Amino acid sequence: MSDPGSAFRLVLFFIRLFQWMSAVIVLGLTAWAVVHLDGYRVVYTLVIAVLTTAFYIPSLFLAFMKSNRGYMYPVDVVFSYLWIAAFIFLAQANNDNGCSWFVWTASKLCARKNVAEAFTFLAFFWTLCGMCLEAVNFYYYLKDTRGAGLNHRHFSKHPPAHNGSAPDSQATNGHRTTV
Repeated sequence: MSDPGSAFRLVLFFIRLFQWMSAVIVLGLTAWAVVHLDGYRVVYTLVIAVLTTAFYIPSLFLAFMKSNRGYMYPVDVVFSYLWIAAFIFLAQANNDNGCSWFVWTASKLCARKNVAEAFTFLAFFWTLCGMCLEAVNFYYYLKDTRGAGLNHRHFSKHPPAHNGSAPDSQATNGHRTTV
C-alpha cells in the first residue's frame, strides 16, 4: 500500500461495500412495502435496489484491480440518477400517507418508510462517492501506465558520434559544436 492508487482502491472497495449494503437494506424494506402497500413509487425503488444489488457485486472485485480503467463509471452515472429519483419518489410517498416529522406517535409504517428513504439517500450518496473515486482510480491507472512506458526507454549517456560531414558544425574533442 505504498502508492496512493492502492489507498484509493481500498477506500473505493469500502464505498462499494457500503453502497451495496444500503441497496440490500432498501431492497428488504421496499419488498416488505410492496407486499403490504400499493404504489408505483415503492416498486420503482425496489427495482433500482434489485438492479444495484446485482450489478454492483462485480464492483467489489473491480475495486481492487490495479488495471481498473473506470469500468464502473458509466454505471455509476446512470445509477446515481436512478437513486436520486427513487429518493424523491419515497419522499413524496411519505407525505401522501400522513407521515410527518412532527408527529410524536409515529407508527411503524412511517418508521419503515423513513428508514427506506434514509437508506435510499445513502445509496445515492455512496454511488456518487464511488463515481468520484472511480475517476480518481482511472487517473492513477493512466499515471501508472504512462510512467511505466517512460521507464522502458533507454537513453545513452553520450550523443551518437558525428562524422563531421555537415558544413555548419565541427567536431571538437568528440563533441559537436555549431559555428
